[in-house]
Order: sequence, then structure tokens, then C-alpha cells
Amino acid sequence: MYLKLQKAFAAMIRGTDMHGVLAKSLVLAISSTLCTLPYFHYLIFEISLKQRLSESFNPLNLLLTQLLILFILTLLSAMIGFSFANRYELPVLGDPRGLMASLPLVSGRGALMIIFSYFLFDRYFLKISPVSYPMDPIFLLSYPFKRAFTDEVILRFCLVTIAVGLLKSKTAGIILVSVFASIVSIKYFLFMGIAVRLNYIFITQFLLGFSANLFLGYLFVTRGLLYSMCLGFLFGMKYLIISLLL
Repeated sequence: MYLKLQKAFAAMIRGTDMHGVLAKSLVLAISSTLCTLPYFHYLIFEISLKQRLSESFNPLNLLLTQLLILFILTLLSAMIGFSFANRYELPVLGDPRGLMASLPLVSGRGALMIIFSYFLFDRYFLKISPVSYPMDPIFLLSYPFKRAFTDEVILRFCLVTIAVGLLKSKTAGIILVSVFASIVSIKYFLFMGIAVRLNYIFITQFLLGFSANLFLGYLFVTRGLLYSMCLGFLFGMKYLIISLLL
């Protein structure tokens, strides 16, 4: 039975070097965990401490637990991406040389989406939840890297790869993950104590999130993970730009 499973797995990954996959996945997982540390620290120590319901709440233990879970999740996500992307005819990381040539176009589109996001959503949400726009320099500098590594490894490299494999369609895979990511964003509203209603703020956030994930997914399946990571980094710059404008 074990040999049959081993042969089946080998056929699925089409001769992929698993030692290389593990090494590259470890790099991505460690990078993702380190980049997300300031984000978790802010949520737990700045927000959760103010909302805690019990004196037994231990923020340090929660932070370490979240980081461990994130490391395992991103490691598995990266391994899935490296192992199965070729099977589903996805470009994996993509061509770094082509990335440099495409940066002006990607940056321009990213800047336009940031502008639309600010005028359609952020300037209103800022009044409702100012704590969602921290001024902490470490948070602001690290958040773009968190968007580039953590979000893209999990959502694009893992989930889009799986969705494309299950649905046998790149377009359907992108749309499914975009809807899922937009729905998951509802949890942030709940965490911040904001009631979820079918109002302008909620609908705009859902549509903007869906559009951004759609574009990121398109970049991944057509150009590779490096391209979606670059655009994710630009999206993460939004909070730094807003902090400079305030």
C-alpha cells in the first residue's frame, strides 16, 4: 500500500525534486513568518489587549502560537505550489528577467488600484476604525512584505493551484479563490468589533477585495508568483502612503 501511494504521489508531482521543494518552501515559510510578526504583534498587543475578556489572556503565548501555525501553513502552502504548479501548467515563480521589464506596468496598475481603494473605501473606513491604520513605523514597513510573502504564498501559490487542479480551469480557480478571500475578510470586521451589514462600507470592501484578488490571481497563473508578490507588495504600501498623508 505504501509503495502504491508513493508511486501515485510521484506521478502527481511529475518527478519534482522534493529536496529542492522543501528547501525553497522553508525559505518562503521563514520569510512569511518573520514578515508577519509585526502584524500579529499589533493585533494581539495593541488591539486584543484592549478587548480581552479575561485576566488569564496571555498575549505572548497567543503570538507564539499564531506564528507557529503560520509557519506550518506557509510551509505546506509553498510545498503544494512547488510540487503541483507544473502539473497544472502554472508558471511557478515566473521569469525574473521578464519581471524587471514588467515592473512599470505592474506598478502603474497597482498605484491606480491603491488610489481607487483610498477614495472609495479607506477615507470612509478610517473614520469608522482609525485603529485599522496604525502609525507604528515597524508595522508600516513590514506590512507590504507580509502582503507579498504570506498572502501570496497561501492564497495564490497554494489555493489557486489547488483550485485550478480541482476545477480544471485557471479562470474558475482564480474566481473561486477571489470569492473565498473576499469572504474571509469579513473576519477582520468581526475582530475589530464592526457589525457586518449590507452597507456601502461592507459592499465596497468586498468588491475591492474581489477585484484585487482577481488581478493577483491572473498575474500568478499567467506570469508566476514573483509577479503577484510584487503587486501584493504595492498593495501593502497603501497603509504607509495613507500614514504619510494624514
